[in-house]
Amino acid sequence: GTLAPTGHPTASPTTLPSRSPSQGPSKTPTTEPTSVPTPTPTPRRRTRTPTNYPTPKPTCSTEHEFNLCLAIDMSGSVCSGGTGSECNECRAAFLPIFFTSECRDKFVSEDTCCNNFANVKEFSSLMVDLLGDFPADKSFSLVQFATDAQLVSGLSSPAHTLPIIDRLDYTGGLTNHAAAIQKCQGVLPTWDGRKNFIMLVTDGVSSEPGFDPEGAAEAAASSAKRDGAFIIPIFISPRNDLSALAFMRRLSSDGKVFDVTDFGSLDRLQDSLVNQVSCS
Repeated sequence: GTLAPTGHPTASPTTLPSRSPSQGPSKTPTTEPTSVPTPTPTPRRRTRTPTNYPTPKPTCSTEHEFNLCLAIDMSGSVCSGGTGSECNECRAAFLPIFFTSECRDKFVSEDTCCNNFANVKEFSSLMVDLLGDFPADKSFSLVQFATDAQLVSGLSSPAHTLPIIDRLDYTGGLTNHAAAIQKCQGVLPTWDGRKNFIMLVTDGVSSEPGFDPEGAAEAAASSAKRDGAFIIPIFISPRNDLSALAFMRRLSSDGKVFDVTDFGSLDRLQDSLVNQVSCS
């Protein structure tokens, strides 16, 4: 027999009800749809907090004690942009009260003068910072040079040396490598058993003293080497000047020259220089 009717009418049926369930999932999206998983897990990129610069890993021992004299070129060619100006004190030759030196870059203080010298200061600080992390006794000194050379800071700790680099005041002038090497040689002791290094950061060949400036530089380098100093030339040269590179090799203790074509590339030398100090 037929079933007894319910007391209330049934809800309106769909026009064409489905006779069998569909094989696929409902297309109606959920309020917060979940993404379909891929057959294999999506690889996750591991992130880490970046340092200001990568930490080089020396290939040799970092435990030997050393002294390092950093000789920093402040000659006119650093800031002149190839004009040949000596850029003296980074001041205009005519009415410096009213005019800015042609050597000075915009947004750079008169003390620093140009972006090139700002890069030299940054690079010098970086090297002191990196080498200062060596787990051994070490000391740093600073020499600035142009027409002549001046000892800016005697042997001291990285913490003492870094602020002095930051306060370096660009001078302009000619290039006297002989005086720079002699100043470094004078501050590096030969009696304390430490390895002595001279890092010569420069962008040109010698132009002082007046008679045979390159010969004077080579003689000064030979004297420093005889005293046990290890000379590392760091040479910035926009042109592939084979004669200048050969001169730098003669100053070097092992014939190596760490050269770049522009001041902004100095930081790329950090790994090689850390290895040079640790392996020499």
